[in-house]
Amino acid sequence: MITPLSSETLSDFFTFFDFTCESDALQAFIGLLRETASHHQNIIHAGYADQTPFGFVSLKITNDVDNIPGLLIEFLYIKPEYRLKTIGDTPRYSFSMLDDIIILAFELQKNVAINHVFLIPVDENKRAMYFEYGFENIPGSGKNPFEDFMVFNLLSDIEV
Repeated sequence: MITPLSSETLSDFFTFFDFTCESDALQAFIGLLRETASHHQNIIHAGYADQTPFGFVSLKITNDVDNIPGLLIEFLYIKPEYRLKTIGDTPRYSFSMLDDIIILAFELQKNVAINHVFLIPVDENKRAMYFEYGFENIPGSGKNPFEDFMVFNLLSDIEV
């Protein structure tokens, strides 16, 4: 299960991560996410395997996609040693975290008018992974096709 972090606990949480193997651009982006979270512009949720953090996700409510309100996955990070691994017989860690995000979105939907979860994949491999999970492409929603949003619809299909 993912756990929201308060701005007071962010610094301690991030001591569990070593980003030195990541690109300078990624390190800078993570720094920006930490800064915006400390100013309550987004919320960082931690993912744990037993008591050990394996990743985090930055979330916020937005209407940036065609003025449709939804939950935006700004960034999902899994520690390198946990990437492509499964949790016993359950899906890989990234899918486990996505499951928790979708559950959270359904809970938020009870209080906030959102019906979608949005994200922009970092590359085509991630786009394929999110498509496998159930996200759909929104063609023309980005500055170019590589920046197009993907959406997970929280509304059930209603048969007429």
